[in-house]
Amino acid sequence: MNTVQSMFNNNESIQALRDQGYGSADFEVATTPLTYVARNSSGQLLDLDSRVSSKSIIYRTDTGEELGVAGHGRTAPQPRKLVDNLRNVLERSPIDTTGIKESIQTSHNGSRIAIQTTLPAYTFDTPDGDTASLSLLCISSYDGSWLHMMSAAATQYACTNLQVFVGGEVAVYKSKHTRSLDIEMGGRIINKALDVFHNERELWLQWNQTQVRDMEALKFFADALDVKLETGFTLLDPATVLSSLPRRNENLNYMWNVYSSVYKKRLGSNYWAVYNAMTDWSTHFGAVRKSSEKNLVAIQHDRQQTVRKAVRSNSFLMKAA
Repeated sequence: MNTVQSMFNNNESIQALRDQGYGSADFEVATTPLTYVARNSSGQLLDLDSRVSSKSIIYRTDTGEELGVAGHGRTAPQPRKLVDNLRNVLERSPIDTTGIKESIQTSHNGSRIAIQTTLPAYTFDTPDGDTASLSLLCISSYDGSWLHMMSAAATQYACTNLQVFVGGEVAVYKSKHTRSLDIEMGGRIINKALDVFHNERELWLQWNQTQVRDMEALKFFADALDVKLETGFTLLDPATVLSSLPRRNENLNYMWNVYSSVYKKRLGSNYWAVYNAMTDWSTHFGAVRKSSEKNLVAIQHDRQQTVRKAVRSNSFLMKAA
């Protein structure tokens, strides 16, 4: 009989996550030197043997698929280790992990990993009477596209949108290397994330009180997606503007339709509804091309950056930050 008891208060809730396994991150990686065959300008071999490059290939040991290229001195951490590190930090920190939820996703054959952790114990009211819980998003990559970073966000209950934060310092932890986080880091991360959450709620209140006309909302969406609208578009209605575009833009159409049919009716004609329409798009809209569906987690990450950039570019919306 096992009589050993954990010294950590969060052992039970984190153990429940461990029991769920590693999802799509349940594989191993290895590195091997990159080699090449040298030829002259005429295509003739310069050597009979291949040469060893200054770089190494990072690949999956189960499929052999290439995940990235790195210098010989770089260590590629195992995907399971990335997940374990985060779980260990949360388990050993003085935070409340009651009801914790975890989502592990990968894209580009596993070269990019995203771990979203939602903490229902840290739940706050939104301007429209809904509630949102603090979420931590940990990302890492083998192809160099993402730093090892943890950022704060909020998961809204009614619409399940991931409300990306735009004010202040969004990243609560960032590193070029995927070294293990120290034990005290978990508490510091949560304290920092809660400060960001508080400032973000002040922005949400401001946006809820800021009225917006239909064409202002459409232009905001178009600017975010870098879609050029015709001169004099403000004299037209949104449906006419959308139909007059040289080619149909699926992303813009989705934003406008979900704003006009859902959030404007539910929340009113204000920037809080505009923001919710954008986070609905970044959270729920699928890949435009079927071939990109396997990389949806990377697409969603890029969309979150689009939302953040769009809001931050508007000095009026950020004056409460």
